Amino acid sequence: MLIRLLTNVADVFEIFGQTKLAERCWRKIVMVRPDAENLTTAGFICFKNGNSENAEQFFLEALDKCPTYYQALFNLGFLRQNENLHHEAIGFFSQAIAINEKCDVAYYGRAQSFLQNGLIDKAIVDLKRTIEIQPFAPHAYYKLAHAYAKTNNLEKSKQIIQRLLTFEPQVGNQLKKELKLET
Repeated sequence: MLIRLLTNVADVFEIFGQTKLAERCWRKIVMVRPDAENLTTAGFICFKNGNSENAEQFFLEALDKCPTYYQALFNLGFLRQNENLHHEAIGFFSQAIAINEKCDVAYYGRAQSFLQNGLIDKAIVDLKRTIEIQPFAPHAYYKLAHAYAKTNNLEKSKQIIQRLLTFEPQVGNQLKKELKLET
């Protein structure tokens, strides 16, 4: 009962942008029930508050409790990505994918790190996989169109823009302008 109450209070604080107060709630929650899900959520809130060191500790503790908790691995990847440690991020995202091959955000995150490391072909594969899993993910289409443009495959970029225009016209039109393409 206490956990449910604290979780609801933390959610309300987060909804209203009071993430410091939400973090305090999550710290209490993990003292009472330190399972992988709660530890990962506490880590995520710490990360949102700029507290990367505690975020990492919570994510690692979540993995100690449940080594196959892919959400903690994904969040570690995201943390490393935000520290510009893309090689490490790729490793964490890859581990998350190995556990849950339908984790679209891990494919997308790994693609972002591949792009930062200049591995465009690998990024394209992961962005395409992101879209297979989540066909209405406009950010994946956006990045994929840019990746194809970097490889001078403008025809593929145009095809992606055409698809994007069917469900996210604002993003599709933005891409047309950025890539200077007419579809």
